[in-house]
Amino acid sequence: MKEKLKDLRLNITISAVVSIIIGILLVVRPAESLSTIGNIIGAIVILLGVGIIIGQIYERGFNAMGIVVGAVLAIIGIWIFKSPEAILSIIPMAIGVVLVVHGIQDLGLAVEAVKVHAPRSWLPFVIAGFNIALGVLCVVASFKIISLATQLIGVMLVYDGITDIGIVHKVRKASNLVVDSTIISEEDI
Repeated sequence: MKEKLKDLRLNITISAVVSIIIGILLVVRPAESLSTIGNIIGAIVILLGVGIIIGQIYERGFNAMGIVVGAVLAIIGIWIFKSPEAILSIIPMAIGVVLVVHGIQDLGLAVEAVKVHAPRSWLPFVIAGFNIALGVLCVVASFKIISLATQLIGVMLVYDGITDIGIVHKVRKASNLVVDSTIISEEDI
């Protein structure tokens, strides 16, 4: 039992240290970290495309459609590998477009609020403008938003690693007390 607990503590400590290191890298170098992640994704897509091409040629005979699919995947992988920030920036851009569209819809509702003489009819205009501004910000600064999110994830990983190490230390300390009291009790017998 004590050996299993010792192995568990060692595994958690190693995992915690790795989390702290990755977290620090994400906080200090978010753009480089994202670029590396994008390059890894690009390499995986390239390998997938090449694998499909090879599979279509050797395993199933010469299948032109399968080869085209593999080639398209490989080309997309090369594009991702060459400009990883482009693929990672798509997420905030898409969210930005949704926010702008919703903001425009809100403007239409704000005009309706004025037409029906709703109380505080200026408020929907402010909300719609804010939604549109947030959407434009997401589109214009998409990579910066991803970098900020990466830094936040880095902070979370550092916190996780530090707390894991603290918990391991507490458990180790408590388990030593239990073992020591067991030995004292056996000596008394």
